Amino acid sequence: MYGSAYRTVFRTLSVLACACVVMAASASAQIIAGRDASADDWPGIASLQTALGHSLFHECGATVISPDWALTAAHCVENARIDPAGRAVQYVAEDDGALVRFGTLRIAIGAADLRRMVSGTVFPLSRVVVHPAYVPGAPEAGNDIALLRLEAPWDGPLTRVDGLTALASDDAGRSGTPLLVAGYGRTGEDAPGEEAFSRTGRQLSAPKMRLQEGVVPVVDTVSCQQQIDSLVETYGLSAAYGSVRISPDAQVCAGAGTTDSCQGDSGGPLAYRDFDGPPVQVGVVSWGLGCGRPESPGIYTRVSAYAGWISGVTGLDMAPPQP
Repeated sequence: MYGSAYRTVFRTLSVLACACVVMAASASAQIIAGRDASADDWPGIASLQTALGHSLFHECGATVISPDWALTAAHCVENARIDPAGRAVQYVAEDDGALVRFGTLRIAIGAADLRRMVSGTVFPLSRVVVHPAYVPGAPEAGNDIALLRLEAPWDGPLTRVDGLTALASDDAGRSGTPLLVAGYGRTGEDAPGEEAFSRTGRQLSAPKMRLQEGVVPVVDTVSCQQQIDSLVETYGLSAAYGSVRISPDAQVCAGAGTTDSCQGDSGGPLAYRDFDGPPVQVGVVSWGLGCGRPESPGIYTRVSAYAGWISGVTGLDMAPPQP
């Protein structure tokens, strides 16, 4: 039941979202070649989870960008609602479109291993703000970004966000500059999920318990569009995805096969790092056609394009333009 990977054009593999439109047998699956990551290298990294009774389900990634707010993908929370007690609740859609309550949403911050979440790093959510231009069920149409308000302030490390709390290199996300992606998602299209008990004795389910990271090269928009168009034709998806267009201003394409984000990574960070300081988040994991397939880049929401909207919701100041 853990979700999140609209990197799958067929939306039947997860309760939520999509970091990987996981294709039905049209091509052989490849291992998503990442490595174990240190949470210290990813300040503000978080797991968006649903709590149902004594069970916890990792749904998506997220990043904490201020003491009160976290950033994720819209498709991860498009069915979330605030209950009468003022807490965010995750709903799932049945075949007839009716929404059924699944469980309460929470965010776990800074865990290198989800089995070792510690007291003071887990917060319920009191507000969910999906970008107003996002089309439910269609992250491929763009504007796949959302904000989550923590029920209480977080006093730990924060993610630096391009256009707001930091400025990335001028060419970050716009050339062949390698970027890094991190999350708790699948390590292969067909990789089984993992089950464990948390430190508090709750049953925990996640695609991957251990935080992973990997380097993904940026793909220019023209090449990215050509590759997506080719895959749509190859997989016979023209009726649903033939009109998809990649926006160089609002999206980043990254990944040339092998290393890639996948289901469970949705909502997590794509970051620029020059190793002179902490990473700067330039993208949010959104969608793609398969995971780690040749000439099948991942599509990420470009956060700097939404800096004004994020500032308006959260109160964060926008970064001054570079001279």
